Amino acid sequence: MGCVLGALFAAMPASARVIDATSILPPGESGYVSLLGVASGTGSPHDYDQQQPFIDFERKDAMFDQPGTAESVPMAGVKIVRDTYGVPSVTGATDQALWWGAGYATAEDRLFELEVFRRATTGHLADVLGSSYIPMDVEVRRDFYTPSELTALYGSLPPAFETRYSSYAAGINAWVDHVNNSPTEMPAEYPALGITPTHFTPEDLIAIGVYLARTTPNTDGTDLLDMQAIQASGPAKLNRILPLRIPGQIATIPRANGLFPSVPGRTPTQERAALKRSYAYVRHLPVPAASDPGSEYVSGTMPSESSAALQAASGDGAGLLNPIHRGGSSMVAIGNLRTHHAFLFSGPELGFSAPEELYELELHGPGLDVRGITAPGAPVIAIGHNAHVAFGLTSGLSQTDALYAEHLVPGHPDEYYYRGRVLQMSCRDETFRYRPSPTSLLPTGGLPSSPPQAGSVTLRLCRTIHGPVQERVGNIAYARRYATWMRELGTLTGLADVDTAAGVAQVNRAAAELTWNENLMAADDRGHIGYWHPGLLPVRPKGWDERLPYPGDGRAEWRGFLTPAQRPHVIDPAKRWLSNWNNIPSQGWTTGNDPASERVAGPWFRVAWLNRLAAAVARHPTFAGMNRMIQQEGTVAEQRPLATPELRRALRGARGPAATVLRTILAWNGSYAQTDSNGTVDPGVVAWQELKDKLQARALAPLGKAGALIGGGEPNDEHVFDVNIGQAYALRTLGPAGWRRAAAAAFSALSSHFNSSDPSKWRAPRAMFAETEFGAEQPPPMPFFDRGTFEQVVELGS
Repeated sequence: MGCVLGALFAAMPASARVIDATSILPPGESGYVSLLGVASGTGSPHDYDQQQPFIDFERKDAMFDQPGTAESVPMAGVKIVRDTYGVPSVTGATDQALWWGAGYATAEDRLFELEVFRRATTGHLADVLGSSYIPMDVEVRRDFYTPSELTALYGSLPPAFETRYSSYAAGINAWVDHVNNSPTEMPAEYPALGITPTHFTPEDLIAIGVYLARTTPNTDGTDLLDMQAIQASGPAKLNRILPLRIPGQIATIPRANGLFPSVPGRTPTQERAALKRSYAYVRHLPVPAASDPGSEYVSGTMPSESSAALQAASGDGAGLLNPIHRGGSSMVAIGNLRTHHAFLFSGPELGFSAPEELYELELHGPGLDVRGITAPGAPVIAIGHNAHVAFGLTSGLSQTDALYAEHLVPGHPDEYYYRGRVLQMSCRDETFRYRPSPTSLLPTGGLPSSPPQAGSVTLRLCRTIHGPVQERVGNIAYARRYATWMRELGTLTGLADVDTAAGVAQVNRAAAELTWNENLMAADDRGHIGYWHPGLLPVRPKGWDERLPYPGDGRAEWRGFLTPAQRPHVIDPAKRWLSNWNNIPSQGWTTGNDPASERVAGPWFRVAWLNRLAAAVARHPTFAGMNRMIQQEGTVAEQRPLATPELRRALRGARGPAATVLRTILAWNGSYAQTDSNGTVDPGVVAWQELKDKLQARALAPLGKAGALIGGGEPNDEHVFDVNIGQAYALRTLGPAGWRRAAAAAFSALSSHFNSSDPSKWRAPRAMFAETEFGAEQPPPMPFFDRGTFEQVVELGS
C-alpha cells in the first residue's frame, strides 16, 4: 500500500480538472407550493422540470458556475445565483456567510420538508400529521436521543462545525421570518395544518443528521424474525435460506486486493459452532408480539389507528411509517493512471417523492468549491464533485447493531442481570401528542383541510447497558446496541473532508473519520479511483451467531471495532474499475442478517448485471458509454441476462405449457421499459415475474416456516424486477427439472390471469412508481426505473 499511496501523492498535471459533469434530480429542485399556488393550481417552475429529462435519460450540466439569475439576499457577503433548473449556487465571503446562504436557499425550496424532517427525527410527527404516526414517534424517541443528548452532541462538535450549524440554522430562520411576514409566500402546508413556521435550532438539525447517519446505510436487523425461523425449522434450514457465505458471492474489492474478513480470525468451524451454540440459547426464548414497541403504558389513550399501525409493523420496529426512505444505490468508478483519466457514476436510490428527499446545490467559500446533493437540514455535500474529485455513496448494509436478550429479575421489570450483577434500567416517561389521522384532503395534496381534535398518551421508555429496549415479553427485554451511539456526527466531519479533498489520497484519509457504513467511492483527475466500506464496524464475538439475538448477560459482547486498515478498501485495482450496488465489500465478508440479507443472492445478486455493463465500458470509457450503462442498468430485469443458460437448459427438456413460458422469456430482451403503441410491455415481463414466483414456491416448500418467514415478500420497492431472498434461493438451488415445473405452473397462472393461453396476449401496462408526497405537491406519473433518485456522471482528467 505504501507505493500506492506514494503514487497518489505524485505531482498533479497543471491541466488536471473536472472535464465534464452532469446530474439529474427528478422530479425537480423545488418543493414549494404557496397559498397562491394552491389557488391557481401552480407551484414552483422547478417542482417537476427535471422529471421528463430523467425519463428520457438526459441530464443537465452540473459544472460549476452555470448561468443563472441572482437573488436579492438579506445578508451581506452572501450571493445566490439560481441556474435554469433552480439549483442555487451559493457564494459566501466567510464560512458563516456561506452556510447562512445554504440554509436560506434550502428553506426557500424545502421549508415544509424541513418541518417534516425535524418532526420525524425528534418524534413529533403525530402532533400535526395524525395519530397513525405515533408508532414512528415512539420508535424515534425510544431509539434516538433526548433533547439534552442532542445538545451534548452539538457541543461535542469542533468549533468550526458548531459555527456551520448555527449559521445554517440562521439562514433557515431568516426565510422563516420572511414567510411569517409575507403570508402569500407561506408554504401552503402550514395553514392547511393550522401551524406556523417556527425557528430551527442547531439541535433540530443535529437530529436530522443523526437520523440520516444511523438509518441511511442500514436499519435494525431481523434478529427476531431469524429467531422465529430457527425455532420453527432448525438451524440447517435457516442456514440454507440465509447463509453467512454464498459460493460465487460478488464483492466490490477484487480478491487479489485482500479478503478483509468481517470477523478477523474466525474460522468456518467456529461459525458452525457459533450457530449451534446460538440455537441452543434462542430456541426457547419468547417471541414478542408485533405490536410491542418495548414501552410501558403510563397514562392517556392509544388511538386505534396507532394500534393498527403497530400490529402491521415488523416485530423489531424496523420501517414504521418512515417518511425518510432508505433504498439501494449503485455507483461505478473507472480510472486509468497512464492517461490520467477517470469517470465516476453515482445513483443513490431512495424512491421518488414530491419533493425529493435529496437537495442539490453548489457551494463556494473559503477553501470550499463543491456541487452535489445533501438532505435538507444537513450542512454538507454527500455526493458530488469539487474541482478535482468526484465522490459517491451507496448503502453499506453491514450490521452495525445487535439485539441483546436481557434477562429480567423476577418481580422487577426494570432490573436485569449482567455479568453476575443486577443492573437498573434507565427509564423516562415520554408524552406523545396526536391528532386523529386525516380523512379530509387538500385538492392538491395529502393534508387535512381542518385541524382535527388532539389527544395524548404517555409511555415509559427504557434503556439497558446495551441500548434502548425495543420489545418485552415475559422475563426478557430485547435491547438493541448501536455501534454509532452518540458518535453519528463523526460522519459530518468525514464528509466535509471529502468535500475539500484534492485527490483520492485525501479521500482515503477522510474515510477513516466516517462513523456510518455508507460505501464510499471516488475518482480524481489524475486517474486514481478508490472504494471504502467505512464506519464503526463491530468485531463480533466468535462464539455466537450474528444472525440471532445475543445473550445480554455479558457472554457475547463486541470486541471493539475494526481499525481503518481492517475495514474493506481498495485504491487503483489492476482491473481499473470498481462497482457497487449494495453487494458485499470483500470476499472475507459475511452476508449477516437484515438489511444485508438480500445479498444471499450470491452470483445472482443485481450487481452481477451492473458488472457486465461496467466491464464493457471500462475497455473504452466515454461519456456516451457511461450513459448507455445507466440506461441498460435502469431498464433491464437484472437477473434475466444472467439466466439465459438456465432457461436454455430447462427448455431442452420442456414440452407444452412449460416450453411456451420458457420460449416467451428467452424471446424477450429483458427490458421492462419498452412498450407498444398501447403502452404495454413485452409478454416476457409478466412471464419472467411469474416464473420467479413459481420457482420460489417450489424451492421454499421443503424449508417450512423458515422459508415462509425469511424467503417470502416482494423485492425492495426500488428494485421491482430484482429478486427477493426466496427467488434468489430458488435460482441458486433448483435444476432444469425444477425450472420446467415452475414454468408449467406459471403458464396456468398467466393463462388464468389474462384469460388466454396465447403468450401474445400476456401484455401488461408498464410498471409505475408509487410516489410519496411530503406536502401539497401532486407529482405527475413516473414510470418505474431501477435508477438513482439523483444521478451524476463526472469525467476527470488532464
